[in-house]
Amino acid sequence: AQAAKKLPKKLCGTFLGTQPAYMVSQHNQSIPIDSAALSIEVSRNTVSICYKNPGFCPVLNGSITAVKKMGKGRNKTWNLQVRSVNSLILEELIFNSKTKVLIRTGVFPQPNTLLKKSRKK
Repeated sequence: AQAAKKLPKKLCGTFLGTQPAYMVSQHNQSIPIDSAALSIEVSRNTVSICYKNPGFCPVLNGSITAVKKMGKGRNKTWNLQVRSVNSLILEELIFNSKTKVLIRTGVFPQPNTLLKKSRKK
């Protein structure tokens, strides 16, 4: 078994955003999918992705399989790959250190989702 990857503390936290609406084509019909509020909880070893309105979590305490740092200085970006339990699909997250924005790359036909780090209360 592989050891879990550890993230820097500055990447950890709660990220909130809205997944845009999109269309799914099935059997020559277009089915509209409404926008949904999305929350991503990043800790040192795990990531949880949850939709707020229906209360559904497709990834709950998923393990981080790969961490790649790209760029230098303030323009650093971190690419994370997260594996969910009993899933073949990897979730890909991109964190920009300068803007503190997390981008969840959607699996087709889902669009990419832009999430901002919530402040401490």
